[in-house]
Amino acid sequence: MTKAENITQKIKAEISELLVSGNMSLPTEKELCTKYSCSRQTIRKVMAELKEEKLITSRQGSGYRLTGLNPNPRRNQICLLLTRPDDYIYPTLIYDIERNLSSAADIPVSVSVFETRADFYKESVILKDLLKKPPLAILSECFSLMANPNSGLYKMLEEKGCAVIFLYGTYRNMEIFPSVTEGTYDAAYSLVSHLHSTGSVKISGIFRNGNPQESSMLYGFISALRDLGLPFDKSRYIIEGEPHSDIVKLCESGDALIFGSDEYAYPYVKQLRNMNLINNGDKKIYSFDNSYLSQVNSFRIKSFGHPRSPLASAIAEKIVSIIKGQPKISIVLPYQLF
Repeated sequence: MTKAENITQKIKAEISELLVSGNMSLPTEKELCTKYSCSRQTIRKVMAELKEEKLITSRQGSGYRLTGLNPNPRRNQICLLLTRPDDYIYPTLIYDIERNLSSAADIPVSVSVFETRADFYKESVILKDLLKKPPLAILSECFSLMANPNSGLYKMLEEKGCAVIFLYGTYRNMEIFPSVTEGTYDAAYSLVSHLHSTGSVKISGIFRNGNPQESSMLYGFISALRDLGLPFDKSRYIIEGEPHSDIVKLCESGDALIFGSDEYAYPYVKQLRNMNLINNGDKKIYSFDNSYLSQVNSFRIKSFGHPRSPLASAIAEKIVSIIKGQPKISIVLPYQLF
């Protein structure tokens, strides 16, 4: 092994240690020459090789910085932990995230997808396995309003240099971790306000309350009714699990219906349509996600959401920025309502 090759291996080991510590800067050329007892020409040759491997970058007057890639190629992996990767909105989202990450030419990474099924135990099994070879980053879907019993595993991964980002909110005991969240509170609040301004006074909501997204949406729905001086008691909204007859009764009594998701709206709208309880024009019906499920009935549902590509782009940008050592700041994406 030549002297340059030996120094290259030592600096790669140093890069691995710096990534774990969160320090993204290498010593100056002069300091490296002193540290490894070599000429500046040798150091520049080594640094050129590291730049070619996309492990470092440089700017005149600023020295060398790490790109965030690990010298061990097997660690240059982004892991997506999703409740149901085969769900109606996820295949396209996953594809767009992969495409956006691969377009970041200075951060060549691979993407792996894991299914948690909204099960903390299954999540723990995945995380323990990832601890053996920690990836560069994990994007994990927040699927419960509970505190996460796997918080310790996430912290251990972070201590090993793995960036942790949550999707759709963070757990109550993990708020120090950044997240990419949809603005469901503002979306529901704005939608109720819009419906009221166009003449609706009996606005009904049908939500699921077990996940952070729809819990925030329900809060926005109730808050808007309150601020508009409209009743916001249980007669105006239903949470998943109520008897079907109650949902039918709510739909009959309301002049506008808001469903928390297309997945939830689709079977009910189809059923109510078949029962002749709703017809074109007699009720305003809205949903969220803007998926194909809002378009497959003869009765189309007006559905709002984020275009998949911008959402995926925001997720990919957040992952890459944290890998590169940028501040761990959460972002909230507004819905496109009107």
